[in-house]
Formats: sequence, C-alpha cells, structure tokens
Amino acid sequence: MKKTIIIGSGITGLSAAWKLSEKGYEVSLIESEKSIGGLAKTIKMGNYFLDIGPHAFQCEEKEVFDKVMDLFKDEQGAIPLKKRKIKMVFKGNYVDYPLSIKSILFQMGFISPILSSLSFAKSKIRTSIYSLLSKKTQNQNLTVKQWAINSFGKYLYLNFFKIYTEQFWKIETSELSHRVIPSSVKLNFAKTLKHLLFKNYLDITKREPGKLALVQREEIPCYYPKKGFGEIANKIGNQVKNNGGEIHTSQEVNEIVLNSENSFDVKTKDKTFSGDFVISTIPLNRVISKIKPLHETNIIQSAKKLEYLSLVLLYLIINKKNVLNCQYCYFVDKPYNRITDMNSFSESSSPQGENIFAVEISCHYESKMWKSSDEEIFLMCIQGLEKDNFLKKADVINYKVIKVPSVYPIYRKDYEIHLRETEKYFAKIKNFFSIGRQGQFYYGDIDQMIRIGFDTADKIIKQ
Repeated sequence: MKKTIIIGSGITGLSAAWKLSEKGYEVSLIESEKSIGGLAKTIKMGNYFLDIGPHAFQCEEKEVFDKVMDLFKDEQGAIPLKKRKIKMVFKGNYVDYPLSIKSILFQMGFISPILSSLSFAKSKIRTSIYSLLSKKTQNQNLTVKQWAINSFGKYLYLNFFKIYTEQFWKIETSELSHRVIPSSVKLNFAKTLKHLLFKNYLDITKREPGKLALVQREEIPCYYPKKGFGEIANKIGNQVKNNGGEIHTSQEVNEIVLNSENSFDVKTKDKTFSGDFVISTIPLNRVISKIKPLHETNIIQSAKKLEYLSLVLLYLIINKKNVLNCQYCYFVDKPYNRITDMNSFSESSSPQGENIFAVEISCHYESKMWKSSDEEIFLMCIQGLEKDNFLKKADVINYKVIKVPSVYPIYRKDYEIHLRETEKYFAKIKNFFSIGRQGQFYYGDIDQMIRIGFDTADKIIKQ
C-alpha cells in the first residue's frame, strides 16, 4: 500500500488523512504546532476554551454532514444546533446583520436607506447603458472599488465597503480584487436591496466547491461543539490514529525532496518521512521554498506575491454575560474588526459566572500591530470597548493574546496571475497536491475544506 505524507493538520489535511486511513492507506500527518486543528483549533487554557476566531459547523452535503455528526454519536447533546445572531455597526448605529426591513426602518435611521436606494438605482442604470453600448460581457476582474460601485452604488461603497475593507485589509480598495469581500457580505446586501427595490435576488457569486447558491447556504443550520470548535479536529485526529495513521506534532517541515523515482522525502529538524504522495496544506509562499530541487527558481517570485493577512486575537476573560446580545459583531472605525461573545456559542467555554470576549484585529505580518506587546494590544482595545459602553477595565479578570501569521489569502487585483503560475508549477510534480485555504489560496467554509480533503484522498485512492 502506497504511503501519503500530509503537511499541516488543519481541517483540510485532517480530512484527507481521515479518508485515506479509513481505506487502509498509510498516512503520516506532520504538524509544526503542538496541537492539531490549524485555524479550526481550540486552545485550552485552564478551564477556558479559546477558539481561533468564531466558527460554526454548517454543511450542504449529506456525506460530510453525516460523517462529522457521527463523530459525536456517543455524546448526546455534545454538538447542539445554534441559531446565528450577528450585528454590525453602520454609521454609528448597531443594526441586525444581515440587514432586514426591521433594521432598515428602525435601526439605520431615515436617510441611509433612501440614499442607498437612489445610489443603487443610479449605478444600475449607468452600468446597464454601458453594457448595452459596449456589448461586452461583465468584467470579472474588478477591484473592490469598481465592484462595489457597480453592484451597490457609490453611497454604500463610500459608507461601508471602502471603510471596512481598508480597515480590515490595510490596503486601498483600488488595489484589491472584489473577491476579498466575503460572499456572505455580498449576499446580505443583496437580500436587503431585494426588499427595497425588486423581487429577484441579485446574481452575485457562487462559492466553490458546493452545489448550493449563496442564498441557500445562508439558511443552512449551524452546530457548535460544547467544548469548543476544535473538538471536531480533535475527533478527526483520533479517527486517523485509530485507523493506523500517524500524527507528528512540533515538527516543522524544512525540505520536501523530489526523488527521481517519483517518491518524496519530507524532512524536519530530526526526522525524515518517505512516501509516494505529498499533500501540502501550508501557505503557498512557504511551501515553494521547501521543494528541493526547485527546477524553476522564478516560481519563487510568483509564490511570494501570494500574501496572507495575519490575525491578532485578544481574549478577554470577563465577569459579564450577554454583553453584545449576539454571537459576534462587526465594527467600523475601531482598531478591532470583530468581537465574539464565546458564551453565546457555548456556556462551557468558561467557568460559571464568567465569559470570554474574542477580539479580532487583522494586520500584516511584522507590522507595528503585529509587533505590539500584549499589554499595548489590551489597552488599545479596552479603550474602545469602554468608550462604547460595552466593558469597563474592572470587568476584565484576565486576558491572553494569540497571534496567527497566515489566516486570510490577500486577493490583490493581480493575484490570479501569480496563482496560475504557481498552480502550473505544482501540476508538473507528479503525486503532489497543494490544497485547502492556505494551499489553494482559497477562502472557504469548514464543510468545503472537508470536501476538498475527501476529494484529494479520492484522487490518490483511484491511482
């Protein structure tokens, strides 16, 4: 039986290992961190469970859904259904998210919906006339600025998309591809405009892989494990080991050696793993420099152009409940982008009478924010929270800061050129796969990453 080496133990790598090991294949999964799960892990700190950002399991495929839920079959109630409740800040008002008739009429004030509607109508008339005169198909390589103005008008672009996008990515909207806007945001604004202006949903985008349209995905039920989202990764890891697979933690991969006989040697500081297939789930700009021999050195420059946004997470352990009155809230004109009330996902995330606020701050690796001390990050965030009357410094029992270097693929306006070059190079390496959010430079949901892992395993099984 041929052996597969998997680099990275995030959900995608774990899922590939899960399916391969179920079929009796030899699998060695190599992880640089002390624990598995990647961005879907939960860090246990005493009696506290800290997720790497808010997650919930929603799934459009029966196979993936049944397999994940089956992990909890012996623990009744361990992964309950959770109803999502999200808020956002719009021009100083806290409104329900996604926007609805209620939020438009009673939470946003009187002027914003009128100006949004007029601006949208003007934009649609202009783009329709241009389309008729030019007789050209719609350009899919739009920047955020072009896409937002064309799709929703200048008012929403200036008052929401520009402000929040540049706050989050720290890059001007004229330099970013419209694909950096999460599909859920596109959908939510489309749903609002549907209520305001017309009966048919806008045809925005479709996530891949997956057969459902965005509006259908929005209605999929969500589930959350009581002991943190990382329980899914941990249980998959246990399945891999029960099936005879190996998981090696604290092993940073230094080299991926391509042997002449179509086999691989993957080297860490103190171990060498030999196999017939390699699945990499680590960032493209990191894995490319590990391949030996690298026959096309110019590919390194293309891979380096594929950047990832970093994330600083401040966990505030507090003595207050239901502070946000929602699971998480998006903020504009604040140093943080999103705050999650972890008790709204699970009361078991902290001891009784306490709660966890997960405060997310996006930044670029090695930036001033990245290099800030834990205390500086805490003081900066607590000032904003006090100003908005969410918390007082005295409400905070303790805090912890975690920094994650590669989280969100940055879709600059020319990213597809560099991604195609990198993909073409990998295609020349027989039995090598670069997959997942980091390895494919693709931002998808958990169930979609599991699907990618399963599909990659199937490609190996069929050989």
